[in-house]
Amino acid sequence: MRCLHSFGALLLAVVGATAAPGGHAQTEPASSAGWKFSPLVEAVQAPPRWFTGSDGRTRLVYELLLSNAMTLPAKVSEVEVRDARSGAVLIKLTGAPLLEAMSLAPSPTTPTVDLPPATLGVVWLDIPLPARAQIPSHLVHHLTIAAVPGVPASSLSFKGASVAVDQRRPVVLGPPLAGAGWHALGSCCDGPHRRAIMPIAGSRNLGQRFAIDFNQLDAQNRAGVGDPKLPASFPTFGQPVLAVADAKVVVAVDRYKDLLVDEAREEMTQENEGGNRVVLDLGNGRFAGYAHLQAGSVTVKPGQRVRRGQQIAKAGSSGTDGGPHVHFQVMDRPSMLRADGLPFVFDSFLLTGQGPPLAEAVKYYDTLKPMPIDTQNAGPRRHALPLASDLVAFPARGRNNRAGRAN
Repeated sequence: MRCLHSFGALLLAVVGATAAPGGHAQTEPASSAGWKFSPLVEAVQAPPRWFTGSDGRTRLVYELLLSNAMTLPAKVSEVEVRDARSGAVLIKLTGAPLLEAMSLAPSPTTPTVDLPPATLGVVWLDIPLPARAQIPSHLVHHLTIAAVPGVPASSLSFKGASVAVDQRRPVVLGPPLAGAGWHALGSCCDGPHRRAIMPIAGSRNLGQRFAIDFNQLDAQNRAGVGDPKLPASFPTFGQPVLAVADAKVVVAVDRYKDLLVDEAREEMTQENEGGNRVVLDLGNGRFAGYAHLQAGSVTVKPGQRVRRGQQIAKAGSSGTDGGPHVHFQVMDRPSMLRADGLPFVFDSFLLTGQGPPLAEAVKYYDTLKPMPIDTQNAGPRRHALPLASDLVAFPARGRNNRAGRAN
């Protein structure tokens, strides 16, 4: 018997219900009728999940993993996401938008649509849904690659398997901080948190998918005053950090010093992830994590019960060389890194404006000059997640209304 060794030869195979020599019927299940070989293999990092942002839009967020199964390079030219039930196109990425949304897995900040042989690419999907649209139960991807020598044109476009969407509502939380001027850096749905897939214990982990770095600006919209290397120059440093819900403390670490801006930090390990930190068990498989807390400020211990609005620590710069801030996220395990990041919303906050994009905002933290803030969309928000570069105000301490039970 002659074997088919080349991928090009495999793509020429047509498989269906046939009769084998000798009369033995070979029948494929109905669900696989008409299948064909595809040059890419797709998967998702985790089920697509949804939340409502401060812009009032509901969005689906997930990572589409594309493995080049060929011995030749592939160039992705189109990614289309459809509602598997209705067939409605939810998003279609080509050209510059596709390039911006895609990278190789080991180089998440370098845009590319080119997949060398046997490599893994990631499409970092953030899909805004139409107003009042229902959350799709399943998605399906239609993919197209540019022409490849030896690969039939009929195999350059193909449809993937149906992917189930996580239908659970995001957990509703109280504020992790109090007062005005909180600048949400690195929030969803792009940037260093979103693209921080970590290979840990033989699997990919993205605990920081929906994480936010909260930095407080002063009344002049400055990140600080004085020496930009000193933590004490930033108004964030020493601010009270609050429990976002009635919960149980499962991790409480307070043994790392506060670092100067740009001071060398230790290599990240299981022991020091996030420096001084607290993790709360919210119930229903959800955990809230706070990182970079001020040295000596953690007031809770593992096993302790806390109440929403209770001070649990102060904002610091432990475990980070980026200056004082409070890193906050929700995940499915009590680890900042070895976990899957889950969406969350705050029950109420005041959106006071938007700062510039992250790459531009960084210079204002470096120079401590006043940051330009656009206030045209300012106003109260309920059950929403602050988006990247939002400036928000939380209720002052003592005015924290109790949040509902996590869904």
